[in-house]
Amino acid sequence: MDKPKTVLVIAWGGIGDMICLTPALLALRKRYPGMRMVVLCENNTPRELISHWKGVCTLSMRERKFEGISGKLKMIKELRRFCFDVSVMNAVGPSFRSAVISLLSGARVRIGKSVRGRGFFNTIRFPEYRMHEVDTNFEIFRYLDVERGDEKPFVQIPEESFLFVDRWYEERKITARGIIGIHPGAGDKKKRWDKFGELMESFLRKGKKIVVFGTEDERYYIESIVPQNKCVFPFVGYSITQTSAMINRCELFIGNDSGLSHLASALSVPTVTIFGPSSWKRGRPYGDKSVIVKSNLPCSPCSWLGVGIKCRTLKCLKEIRVEDVYREAEKLMEGRKGVPVKYASR
Repeated sequence: MDKPKTVLVIAWGGIGDMICLTPALLALRKRYPGMRMVVLCENNTPRELISHWKGVCTLSMRERKFEGISGKLKMIKELRRFCFDVSVMNAVGPSFRSAVISLLSGARVRIGKSVRGRGFFNTIRFPEYRMHEVDTNFEIFRYLDVERGDEKPFVQIPEESFLFVDRWYEERKITARGIIGIHPGAGDKKKRWDKFGELMESFLRKGKKIVVFGTEDERYYIESIVPQNKCVFPFVGYSITQTSAMINRCELFIGNDSGLSHLASALSVPTVTIFGPSSWKRGRPYGDKSVIVKSNLPCSPCSWLGVGIKCRTLKCLKEIRVEDVYREAEKLMEGRKGVPVKYASR
């Protein structure tokens, strides 16, 4: 492929999907250092994760100015002014919508998924890969002559977010040492393990302090399960960069299959992720300090992409015991102090 001057990357999905895309984005920038990269995100929050990258322009399909039919026309007009040489989508996007956006963007070379022939507008088509999302993104970016090196999921936190977290601790007169981060929520309610309240009680009995993370939409659910204890501190409804800075202060992070577990792992915080109906083979957090806890039911996982989960019993989540999760958490904390850890999953 000729050296592209401008590349459009269509980034579908949420926080975890963006984090799984960052290694390929780093490799792309390394391969073409003078190239201009535009990343069009499906949602606003993932966009915030890379908005501080130098030399990268970010847009979101959910920006207010892009709402409605007239907004979508504005979006296409804004994309076309970049005069793209190439457009490429990430691993999880829909075939047809990606292909239409690529076509209307004016990109000459359009690299995209084609499932059941829906990517017919693309000039280069690839199938649905069944591997980890990070690996899939590298397979896709190979069409751009991008070679895989030692790139890992990457999160850049602005200095003002660290300062915000420092003030947050000072106002509550607590130290940032030995904090356990917990995220009991998930974008899909069918990914939520229902024993986080009991798990938090186990840590509290050991004298640990807990910061509970969540979005504004998860506030009611979190308040309903969090123990009433002076050592439990909700951190709910904050920006993704402030959340990143807070997670970075944690000794350990425990969550469901959600974007915040990917975020913690990318920040090299020891992370325990609980999996039920969604696929750990595709979406487990990618890192040496990350372990997963899951059941061994033959029907699990029943959803490859983690969307459209139809199971009603969620037996795969209900079978996971508090002691199963607590044991893996203890191993990781011991490992951080220099004791060898046998990882449940990598």
